[in-house]
Amino acid sequence: MRRLTGQRPGRPRWTRLRGRDGERGGIAVATALLMPIFLGLAALAVDTAGVWAARQQVVNGADAAALAVATDCAAGNCGDIKPTAESYFFANNEAAKLADLKAGSGWIYVDGRQTRATGTWLVRHFFAGALGFPTGSLSVESTAAWAPVASSTSGIALAVSWCTFRAAGPVNGGSTVSINLTAQPSGSCTGPTGGSTTGGAMWTTTSAGSACGTTAAVQTAITRYQPTSSRPAGCTSAYLSGLVGRTVDVPVWSSLSGGTAQVYGWASLRVTAADSTSISGRFVNQPRQVGDATPPPTNAPDLGARAVFLTDPSTWTGARCQDGATTC
Repeated sequence: MRRLTGQRPGRPRWTRLRGRDGERGGIAVATALLMPIFLGLAALAVDTAGVWAARQQVVNGADAAALAVATDCAAGNCGDIKPTAESYFFANNEAAKLADLKAGSGWIYVDGRQTRATGTWLVRHFFAGALGFPTGSLSVESTAAWAPVASSTSGIALAVSWCTFRAAGPVNGGSTVSINLTAQPSGSCTGPTGGSTTGGAMWTTTSAGSACGTTAAVQTAITRYQPTSSRPAGCTSAYLSGLVGRTVDVPVWSSLSGGTAQVYGWASLRVTAADSTSISGRFVNQPRQVGDATPPPTNAPDLGARAVFLTDPSTWTGARCQDGATTC
C-alpha cells in the first residue's frame, strides 16, 4: 500500500490592492466637473416638461375658442367674435398654473364655415435661465368648422315631408308649424330635387337603444312605423310633453313610397307644445359639437341641423393672414 504524501494546504492570504497615489480622488474630481452638466440637463428636462404641459393647456384654450366661435356662427349669430373667443380661451386654459406664461397675443379668424384661432406667447424658464435661456416661444393654432348634419338620431321617432318643412318658411325666421301626430301623410308638393312628393309626417321605427328616436343618414331610407294607426311604445304622452322647450333633430324626406321614405336632410325643431295628438314648434339653426375622429361629410343639404367639429389646421382653406394684419 502506497502512502500518500503532500503538503498541508495553508491558510488563504488576502492582499489589499492599492491604487497609484496619483489616482486618489479622481472620481470626486470627475463628478465635480460633470455636475454642472448633469444639473443643466435636469433643469432643461424640467423646463421642457413645463413648457409642454403649458402648450397642451394653451391648445385646449385655442380649441375651445375656435369651437365656440364656430358654434355661434353655425347658429346664425357670429356676433362679436373677440369676446367669445377670449372668454372660452381663458375658461379652458390652465397654463398659468403649470408654467410662467408671459403676455402674448392671440387672433381669431372666420372664413366661410371655418374658424381659426392662433396665438404666440413667451414662457419664462425656471432653471434654463441660468444657462442663458430665460424664455422660450410657444405658438399654437387650432381650427374648427361647421357643416350640415349628415347623420343623426332624431329626438322623436318622427319624419316630416319636404312640403311641411318648406311651408314653415325660412329657418330661424319662419312661422310656428303644427304637426298632426294622428293623421296619415297626404297632399303633395314639388320635392327638393324636382318631381312630386307626399306631404305630412309619419311615425318611424325606433333604433336600437333609443326609446323614441330613429337613426338615419342622408340619402338612406327610413321605415314607417307599423301599424300606421299607432305610435312607437316609447313615444309616450309623458315623453312627448318632456320635449317642450327642447330642440330636436328630425329627418326630412324627399320622397315616400309605400312604407319607406328617402331622407333628404336633417332639420332642427324647437318644440313649443306637444301632446299625444300634435307637436308644434319652429325650425331653427341648431349646432352641436361632435367629437368624431373623422370629420363628418360637409355636402349634406343644409336644413338647420348643423355639426361643429375641430379640424386639422393643415386643411384650413381660408386666407392665411399675418396675425394682426387688417388685410391679407
